[in-house]
Amino acid sequence: MEILFSLILTLAITVGQLIKLPLSQNSGVTLLDATVLILTGFGLFKLKLKFKKPPFSLAGALLFILVAILSLVLSPLHLNASQFFSSFLYTIRFSAYIFLGWEIYSGAFPLLKNKITQILFSSGLTLTILGLAQFIFLPDLRFLSQYGWDPHLYRTASTFLDPNFLGSYLVLTLIILYRNPAKNKKLNILFYVLIFLALLTTFSRSAYGMFLISFLTLAAFKRSIKLALLTIFLFAVLLFSFQTQVKAVNKITPLDRNQTASLRLSTWQQGFDIFLKNPILGIGYNAYNVALRQYSLGDNQFLSGKGATTNDSSLLYVLATTGILGIFAYLFFLLGIFKTKNTGLIAGVVGLLGHSFFANSLFYPFILIWVILSLSASYVKPPAK
Repeated sequence: MEILFSLILTLAITVGQLIKLPLSQNSGVTLLDATVLILTGFGLFKLKLKFKKPPFSLAGALLFILVAILSLVLSPLHLNASQFFSSFLYTIRFSAYIFLGWEIYSGAFPLLKNKITQILFSSGLTLTILGLAQFIFLPDLRFLSQYGWDPHLYRTASTFLDPNFLGSYLVLTLIILYRNPAKNKKLNILFYVLIFLALLTTFSRSAYGMFLISFLTLAAFKRSIKLALLTIFLFAVLLFSFQTQVKAVNKITPLDRNQTASLRLSTWQQGFDIFLKNPILGIGYNAYNVALRQYSLGDNQFLSGKGATTNDSSLLYVLATTGILGIFAYLFFLLGIFKTKNTGLIAGVVGLLGHSFFANSLFYPFILIWVILSLSASYVKPPAK
């Protein structure tokens, strides 16, 4: 049964946003969400609620969940029943991911626990192959704008339908490959080239920055000047490719990168304004879109898009929705991760922290499951490197 769960979990990550049950205009339940909920329920049944004492990191996450619930119950917003229920569903979803990690730590899924590295790498490699195929055969994704997605052109988005989030997952996959190389050297090189090529063709500056931060962190852990220099060289290759892509696409359709930067600054300002209105407990976890509407912080076009459900900065999102109490609880969770000896996980999270200033990647389900599963694996045995 657990082997089947491993396969389903790999599939659920791989299909990304392609299989999704819509709940509202900007939200829905993905196959990954459904899989995690089922696994969590099955784990509760197996453990009969007999959990091990949570480690430092999971204790922080559980504390954050309590603050998230409290922030929603005491929300200063005028939430109707539908809005409250929709927001609370996201608390349930986040809780399910955390409880799955706690269940794995408590021994509910011993076989799945030993397959975590394989699950994460297999999903990352499959996303790579599907993404490169999409880049070659379906490079124009502007038709997705009618469904609320950003209109990407000549960028690898794979089944995530978003180059920025895909890029961050590919960096995490490269970390796994670096720490757990294939025994066949030629195959190992092929994997590196394919994943790096997919990362390059996302043309995501935030993902490129994450690559630089994560692998320089690994180089610092290993005290490897060679890895640091290689990382800087590859980062330069990524930046050169980005500039080349911008010039090429500009010949087809004009791109306004300044507008993108302006929009991001605007969302940061929105998040900070919401935080200042309710600094202690925020406006309620995942009630962000309602706050934008009630505080008149966006026009109808912006509010109808998927980007209006969260802030572009994960930490600002936490501050705005759960306030100072929430950010302390969440930082408690992150600090617990840094206390583990899993250098790959730490390097990944450090990179994600940088990435999360430009996309709400820390709460993106496909990134969250990577962090939670890696965290659970870090309590199984010491990492290989």
